[in-house]
Amino acid sequence: MSNYKGISTNEKQRIVSALKSRGAGSCPRCDDSQWTVSEYSRIEVQETNARNGGSGTTIPAVMIVCQHCGFIAQHALQPLGLWSHDATIESGMGKREALA
Repeated sequence: MSNYKGISTNEKQRIVSALKSRGAGSCPRCDDSQWTVSEYSRIEVQETNARNGGSGTTIPAVMIVCQHCGFIAQHALQPLGLWSHDATIESGMGKREALA
């Protein structure tokens, strides 16, 4: 059983600041501008178009949810400066998971 309590307020602020500094704006579905930082995620990447690629490669990301229509946007953490290759290695996730 996990004791995970969600993304801390400080981490949410870092994410919001990183997105704003790159010009992230309104929702592409409803054009509303009220977003909330939801959760971290990992996007699985397949090496081929085979159904069961199972390469184990992932992109660390964060989910941002539109408060008006519920649209979920996922942003890769590494291009936002919020995930480093060193952090991947230190946490024991392997080199291939820091592709974002």
